[in-house]
Amino acid sequence: MKLIHISDIHIHPEAILDHDPIDNFARCLAHVEANHGDAERIVITGDLTDRGLEQSYRHLQSMLATSSFTGERAPRLIIGNHDDRETFAAVFADARRDGDGFIQWTENTPAGLFVYMDTVEPGTHAGHYCERRRAWLDGVLMHAAASGQPAWLFMHHNPIAVHVANADQIGIAQEAELHDLLARHRDTIRHIFFGHCHYTLSGTVRGIPFSAPRSTNHACWPDFSGIATRMGHGDLQPNYAVCFLGPEGVVVHSIDFRDEDKVLWRMED
Repeated sequence: MKLIHISDIHIHPEAILDHDPIDNFARCLAHVEANHGDAERIVITGDLTDRGLEQSYRHLQSMLATSSFTGERAPRLIIGNHDDRETFAAVFADARRDGDGFIQWTENTPAGLFVYMDTVEPGTHAGHYCERRRAWLDGVLMHAAASGQPAWLFMHHNPIAVHVANADQIGIAQEAELHDLLARHRDTIRHIFFGHCHYTLSGTVRGIPFSAPRSTNHACWPDFSGIATRMGHGDLQPNYAVCFLGPEGVVVHSIDFRDEDKVLWRMED
């Protein structure tokens, strides 16, 4: 199964750190349309907007509606810490919510069960996955295991500390509790996809592989100084991920979509 993973598009009417988030997402979406029309799912893992403004959600809605990715092919949208849950749900009226009102749901795909998680807590940029949300996820994963389905998790926040102080201070607050849950379902979960950090990441948590792309707007530089107030950014290439999910394994490619005009093609004789 071919999956496009995009994150941290930060739609906003003004520039962010000297980058135009609307233009950058338009270029990203156009690149996906031109090169990956065969993708079976597109998922955007949060920070859909920069400030949770209604006009930003409506602009995103318009951009998606005028693309070729509509109906069943429409990107699945997950909220992040820069989003507003209720404003998002008011604009995207078909947003699916669990019994407690969190914007999280599941769907069956050719690769197995896709699980879309809500790690947002109003008033903080840190991620939260409270007891009610963990109970929902535990039930979802138990059902997947009972039916013999592999599960693929999508969330905004990084599920484990990444050793960058600026990011780790706003990671998942209930990290230990989430890790215990993940460990119990290690045999069911195939991969975790997230964003939030704005740089390309990969690794494992409790033996489960994970990956994250850069932001499509203001990519960041991982800083290992330990200074929590320092964030590295600049004229860095944004990207998205092209992922191939299969029973034998997972392959994730990082696509620096603004760099394609630098590519020189050579055909071997």
